[in-house]
Amino acid sequence: MKIAFTSCFSAQTFKEQPVWTQVGASGATHLVLLGDSAYYDADGSSMGAVKAMGANDFAIHAFGRLRDQLNQKEFAKLVRKTDLQIHPIWDDHDFLWNGACGAQIEGQPSYRHLLDPTRAAFQEYRKALDSHDPKTFPKAGDPWASGVPEPGYRPLMLSNVGDADGPVMLHLTDGRSYKTKGGEDAVLGKKQMNKLKKAIEDSDEKTVHLIASGLTFEARHGETWMDCAAEHAAILKLAEKRRILILSGDVHENRFAVPWPAGPWSLFEATSSGAALRTAVTVGALQCNWGLVDITKDQVNIELSQLNMDTRRRVIDRKKWKML
Repeated sequence: MKIAFTSCFSAQTFKEQPVWTQVGASGATHLVLLGDSAYYDADGSSMGAVKAMGANDFAIHAFGRLRDQLNQKEFAKLVRKTDLQIHPIWDDHDFLWNGACGAQIEGQPSYRHLLDPTRAAFQEYRKALDSHDPKTFPKAGDPWASGVPEPGYRPLMLSNVGDADGPVMLHLTDGRSYKTKGGEDAVLGKKQMNKLKKAIEDSDEKTVHLIASGLTFEARHGETWMDCAAEHAAILKLAEKRRILILSGDVHENRFAVPWPAGPWSLFEATSSGAALRTAVTVGALQCNWGLVDITKDQVNIELSQLNMDTRRRVIDRKKWKML
């Protein structure tokens, strides 16, 4: 089973996006988009401009950005592949703006009106990807629905216990709707963490768990899981008895984390970010970054591909859950 993953791309400046042709040729049957499928607050816009918008103006803006991405030629061709399932989560730039925390936005009357349109836009984006038809996304001027719930947490069984290669479970997290910063920091929030914990603990012990996260787990720069000590520790605790690989984005580079010791096993992380942009969105080195996880009966093979650089590889022994 092959699962591709990447994050961070913008159709505003990057009219050519060769990364999707590479993904389509990889043989992957699943693609996980780890957030920032559009930049509402950059690349021709700004955080201040977004914050000043009314609900309808923001809806026009957000829907327009996602519509542009769905109509980008290489991406649209990939979406139409019926043998590829695409699973998106959102992060800050396709939620509201850089560093926006949903749990705190809920309590701010100045910005709370933006939650309805952003949820509606992301839901329609997800539906268009599921349908394999970019044309199903609402046209400019179509009404948008209010009262759409946040994406939340979604577990997906990619292969079952009876399959030859064993069970593989993908956990799509929502790292924005319940996020807080300062005081008692949270990434997923208590309810979502409890659902994730239960899904992993209730699984067959041989299951390979892929946790899709917009934020990196380790601490380097920017927002990370280490900002929230309790949730960070909870994931490490789960990794003591289950095979967990975190797929993360956000940082506009590819990298492997040094394995975290978790009891007799380890917690692994692979980051791929910068599918179609530059290091600082429109400034810096051009990025064409994506990753591929190839899960066989005995191994989990991970490849990180980057423009003009050799592919980086890591191999995990599936049974011992150790790096080879």
